[in-house]
Amino acid sequence: MPDPTPTHRLLDLDVQASTLLDVLVEAGHLDDDLLEEVNDRLLDQRPDSGLIDLAIMRRVVATVLFEREDKLDPELKRIVDQEWGLLFG
Repeated sequence: MPDPTPTHRLLDLDVQASTLLDVLVEAGHLDDDLLEEVNDRLLDQRPDSGLIDLAIMRRVVATVLFEREDKLDPELKRIVDQEWGLLFG
């Protein structure tokens, strides 16, 4: 009998949330480890609409970056500090 629980879950992102994630990765703000942490935390979100929106994406990414602030590359930390308001304000 097959396992009723899928081993992989997919996230539905709205256009703005997807764009923000793409920009953060392309700009180098999220390396592979940070992106994996963001994705893991997004899987824990259960919005009523079933869609991860920009507000949820910002909150999750900001939390991950804040919690790992002391482990960030100094240049990345400087850039994130300068752009924090633009990205998460």
